[in-house]
Amino acid sequence: MVKEFEALKENNNCVVLSFKHDDWSLELSEAIKKRNPKVEFFEIDRKKDVFQTIASKAIHKIAISLNGIFSEKFKICAFASSDKALQLWFKAKVLQNKIQFSRIIAHNLGAFFSAVNIAEKLNIELQLDIEDYYPGEALYFNEKYEIQNRMEIMKHSFSKADAITYASRGIQLECEKHFKVQTNARQITIINAFNEEDFIKPDTKLKDEIHCVWFSQHIGPNRGLEQVFEAAKTLDHVTFHIVGNRNQGYLDGFDLGDNIRFYKVMKQELLHSFLSKMDIGLALENTEADYNRNICLTNKFLAYSQAGLYIVASNTLGQSQFLKSLDYDAGVIIESSLKETLFKFNQVLLEAPRKTDRWLKAKSFCWEIEKIKLKELLS
Repeated sequence: MVKEFEALKENNNCVVLSFKHDDWSLELSEAIKKRNPKVEFFEIDRKKDVFQTIASKAIHKIAISLNGIFSEKFKICAFASSDKALQLWFKAKVLQNKIQFSRIIAHNLGAFFSAVNIAEKLNIELQLDIEDYYPGEALYFNEKYEIQNRMEIMKHSFSKADAITYASRGIQLECEKHFKVQTNARQITIINAFNEEDFIKPDTKLKDEIHCVWFSQHIGPNRGLEQVFEAAKTLDHVTFHIVGNRNQGYLDGFDLGDNIRFYKVMKQELLHSFLSKMDIGLALENTEADYNRNICLTNKFLAYSQAGLYIVASNTLGQSQFLKSLDYDAGVIIESSLKETLFKFNQVLLEAPRKTDRWLKAKSFCWEIEKIKLKELLS
């Protein structure tokens, strides 16, 4: 979402409505607001708006209790799927009377109900940003009806949308299987890549070891790390660098060798600089835990690519499809195991000219290129 309004603010008056989160993201959110003085930000603070928060949560529970009776009711499905949907709608209705909008862009499933209703009432264009295939994401509550809720929310919203953007070709193909759109609706895949300038020229110094990197917000189960820990036992010439918040209880279940190094979560600019010193990016996914992971393109996958790393990736539709679409050798899909793939790895692929060439060619899908598609969509 941030990259979108930063791209669109040049020629549009942008208004952002979101929730305030008093966690690790707060500092980042404040920095984003500070560097975008021309963008109007409206935040919903659930701790301050106590009455609306309680009301939204109560309606959420009532909607869940009614799920079985009104399984195809857009409003019931939306309120049952998110306890923030009603609260967002309250605030959106206030803003619609203060600001003259010409387009509304919804960036996640919880925002679809408000976006659809506001767009219809004001007779303005509705745009959906599909960063994930929501029915394929893991379930955390209301398991009996939540997939059905997500399908119904998307079905109804897609039928009303004037434009839809997808974060990967795999997500677009999956949505096209299930949801019908208006005849004149515009649809396009826009890769959620990083800015070209975010990645410095990779370190080309010769090393005695191969340096592999994996990063995420959290280090824990269902992220493919079990493969890393197994491979590290026998691959003494490979050092594995793991970045993220540690789940120590999870890590205590493994016998970890000296060739595994852990790092705390890094700010984006530091992380991208750190990647420039690595050789191989590990894009490991557990598709059994979450179907969406099979068709999406993760931030780590794109960061590895843009940093010039050679990617060793799990066999997912999204990752294999993207690697095949490139006109250069950016990575390999794991056929049997990570351990075997790294054991047989051709280290010529890590030589300086190859690494620099990958870094240069990845500029073809940097955000400076991808955002042109977004601007054209609004022209």
